[in-house]
Amino acid sequence: GEGRGLLPGEKPLLSYAVDGSECLERCKEEKFDIIFMDCMMPVMDGWSAAEAIRAGTCPNKLTPIVAVTANAMLGDRERCLACGMDDYLPKPVNRQSLLVAIDKWTNRTLR
Repeated sequence: GEGRGLLPGEKPLLSYAVDGSECLERCKEEKFDIIFMDCMMPVMDGWSAAEAIRAGTCPNKLTPIVAVTANAMLGDRERCLACGMDDYLPKPVNRQSLLVAIDKWTNRTLR
């Protein structure tokens, strides 16, 4: 799905995929500023999708990927980093934690 840009004709602020396979396809088609990756998705999980993005030649090979997962278990952060993700946000994610991650990884401040 697509989010809306602030101005007519502007690139959407948000794009989302229903599963890891769709995410990988979107990442091959469009360059993103940051990717928030749910780890527990159907078809292809977030860990596999992140590994495929990093291993491929898509325009998002170097795009920051921030894991989003409800499984805040010991070792999850390390697993996320090991598969090529840059950071980790445990659920529930709130607006402030998203803004902090966007600022940290894109050098853009959104309020």
